[in-house]
Amino acid sequence: MKIGIAQINSNIGDFPRNAKLIMQAYRACVDTGAEIVVTPELSLVGYPPRDLVTKDRFVEKCLQALDYLADETGDIPLIVGYIDFHDFVQPGKPLRNAAAFLHQGRIRKKIWKTLLPSYDIFDEHKYFEPSSECKAFNFGGRRIGLTIGEDIWLEDYIRRPIYQRDPIAELKEDGADLIINISASPFYKGIPKHRASLLEVVACGANAPLVCCNAVGMNEQLVFDGNSLVLDADGNEISNLPGFTSCFKVVDISKCGTDAPKMRCIDVEDVHKGLVLGIQDYARKAGFGAIAMILNGNIESSLVACLAVRALGADQVKVLIMPDECQSIESVCRAVELAEKLGIEHKNISVDVVKQSADLVLGGILTDLDHPLVDQGVSSRIRAMLLMAYARSNNYLVLSSANKSDLSVGHQLLGGDSSHGLAVLSDVPKIIVHKLAHFSNNERELISKALIELEEESSKKPHKYGNETAPPYVLLDLILELYVNYQLSCEDIINSHGYAENTVRWVQRKVDLNEWKRQQAPPGIRVTSRAFGMCRRMPTVQGFVD
Repeated sequence: MKIGIAQINSNIGDFPRNAKLIMQAYRACVDTGAEIVVTPELSLVGYPPRDLVTKDRFVEKCLQALDYLADETGDIPLIVGYIDFHDFVQPGKPLRNAAAFLHQGRIRKKIWKTLLPSYDIFDEHKYFEPSSECKAFNFGGRRIGLTIGEDIWLEDYIRRPIYQRDPIAELKEDGADLIINISASPFYKGIPKHRASLLEVVACGANAPLVCCNAVGMNEQLVFDGNSLVLDADGNEISNLPGFTSCFKVVDISKCGTDAPKMRCIDVEDVHKGLVLGIQDYARKAGFGAIAMILNGNIESSLVACLAVRALGADQVKVLIMPDECQSIESVCRAVELAEKLGIEHKNISVDVVKQSADLVLGGILTDLDHPLVDQGVSSRIRAMLLMAYARSNNYLVLSSANKSDLSVGHQLLGGDSSHGLAVLSDVPKIIVHKLAHFSNNERELISKALIELEEESSKKPHKYGNETAPPYVLLDLILELYVNYQLSCEDIINSHGYAENTVRWVQRKVDLNEWKRQQAPPGIRVTSRAFGMCRRMPTVQGFVD
């Protein structure tokens, strides 16, 4: 049997566009010899729709779009992810996360999702009722077990056992000899490899070929990496689809794979691709014509400029270089040099006149204008004001460049030039910023090697924020990973990992006390397992001390 895998990029709630993408991919797969065409989880809806599903007529319009797809389906079946109503009489949640098997102008089969994740970024149990049974069905000489997303995730591959059912075991008992999984599995550093390992175990356990069609694109701060995969019954890879790009492929599942799933994750390259796709998709889906940002010669703004050009092209990126009396000539020269290397439009604007006027006014109400955060804050907010006016008048998306390390400990200026638009690096720790800068220079040197080396050397030393001294970034990032990503207690970090108690306690309190700042930050792009915002939902103000 030949399976057409349509790895498409859906837009949340845009049923006409999504239906058109699905039908285009369906026809392309049919023309290439597919006997069944598969699309990702909620491909007709876009994942995750969140509270949009509660809007009046949302599900009704989804079902109308599904009927259109059914009408357009011929002798080759099409599997579509969508949302359906739960039984209006029976108790339970009002909706279903569903898959439809469309064939010859009709909806021949409806499958409900069984395992509904409600951890990390997921909250499906808030909206959907789980399936009460997992049954396979016959088509084309095969007995097909159709699963949705989490249904194939084994207990060994999630943080703790949380389900009492095993859909794959139920389908195997029901005689399934082909497992199809439609998925919307979000990207973070390391997940493509982790997912491939899971699928290998599932195929072997089911003793059946496995087809996984994963979503691609960015929705709601989440990047979906695609990397769809087809394995034989021994867990060997028959074929795969590339990551971070919309595409389709027809795969003959009767063939035998030759190797275990390939090591599908080069962390820095994947993070780079995820950020580029995130910028590209956010700008397109939000309806922005181009990008505007401040280029100040530091490594973060330089990296964001390179990512923006890779995402949209040099002609769609506009930068403002806005030095003040505190900024060095070297950093201004680096900003101009990078803009010229990238071929992007840049404007050099002095903020000194506006700053002097602001200082004159503030002098009447403040007693300490010399405090570094007051002085830096005024300059930063002036730049933000000018940038936002420029972007608003031209329908440009603003990109900000604050990194995760600084956001973690509250080292960002609210209302400043890193507090608007899309926070590209908000989930990228400082040390990964350095690695991404090196990666951006793979084809040719864009970001000054001298700047990268200077930043790497500076990251080994304590650094200042206002009058406060923070630990070296190389140490800060390690502690943050243990405290934020792995959620270890201070005692565990101190006793099991050997870090100094005063440093660990400082990091812990800075993270905990600055949630109010992070909740005022712009949306970002998730690339680690524990991004702030959707992945880490903490009270804005709290008094718990670990």
